[in-house]
Amino acid sequence: MTKGCCQLLWDEIAGHKTVCSSLRRAVEQGNVNHAYMFAGPSGVGKFIVARTFAASILCSKGDCGACNVCRRVMEEKHPDVTVVRPEGKNIRIETIRSIRMDAFKKPVESDHKIYIIKNAERMWEEGASTLLKVIEEPPDNVIFILVTTNVGGVLPTIRSRCQEIRFSNVPADELKAYLMEKKDISPERADLVARLTGGVLGRALDWCDEPWRLTRRDDVIRCAQALRRVDLNQALVLARELYRDVRAPTDELSVAYQDKKSMLTDGTLDGATARRISKELDDECKREQVKEEIRGVKELFSTLAWWYRDILLYGQGARAALLINRDLEREIAEEADALSPVNLLKCIEILGDSMRAAEQNVPAQLNIESALFGLQEALYV
Repeated sequence: MTKGCCQLLWDEIAGHKTVCSSLRRAVEQGNVNHAYMFAGPSGVGKFIVARTFAASILCSKGDCGACNVCRRVMEEKHPDVTVVRPEGKNIRIETIRSIRMDAFKKPVESDHKIYIIKNAERMWEEGASTLLKVIEEPPDNVIFILVTTNVGGVLPTIRSRCQEIRFSNVPADELKAYLMEKKDISPERADLVARLTGGVLGRALDWCDEPWRLTRRDDVIRCAQALRRVDLNQALVLARELYRDVRAPTDELSVAYQDKKSMLTDGTLDGATARRISKELDDECKREQVKEEIRGVKELFSTLAWWYRDILLYGQGARAALLINRDLEREIAEEADALSPVNLLKCIEILGDSMRAAEQNVPAQLNIESALFGLQEALYV
């Protein structure tokens, strides 16, 4: 593998300079391993880097990023690059068996075949054992890239045969510059989005494309400010308002999937096929709604945690430059005068517990209500 890598594609990536330099150098020097594990938080760009790495391996034009090969790899349309995702909660054993068989076939167009497995921790043990057999003794022209947010969830024997590449959140300054260039937004807005999203690229892009997320941040903080001044019944009302905000995007998903289903009634499909596809769309919609609701709840708790963190730091004399919600310095100062570090640390602890509960699929409304009741109690201590 001595081909030059796709410079333009690499330059499109936000952050991860050390990781990208290492992978580019491996391609340029013909020193690409047969198996990698890209590990790190959700949304930081692991999958984008995986596709870029695959394109750079297959591209024959060196400093490219715009050729037919690169374009098809990035669009997941290249016959020699297979992207595997969970179907439902897990990756099907049949999918892994298919990969094992396919890996020993010749590439269609290129010198190599590449398999990118997203959410690799979601393989059943039987599927992981099947994959292990081909990773242990792979054909010379086959490369595996496992992408995961949970290294501990991947079979240890698979981990030991992969070169692990660690990803972290994108530094705020780098993310700010990226958003200014790619989204054409002001420095002030880019700075705010970069800080509020914690250096998570995927979230930052969503916040740029969906301005209502910033409005929701303001609504969440208003609820937090009100908690010290309301009784239990009013706190319950606030919790239900926040839950409605979390649910709103899932309702939009339902409408979008209904629109897709309406296209099945145009007479081009027979009844049995239309019913099967309709059922598949219903199942997919439910999965996406669950994912969006969990994401919304976690974003809600993150917003609250950042808020109390800012108040805690400000009360201890921290500079405004260290605040996440820097645009709300006056409001933060007012809260810092009224709340003790003990109160604030307890609030942050409660939100950490609530975040973990969200990851364990505790019902969203119950989780939000429990969190707000806990916060209200902590604020009155």
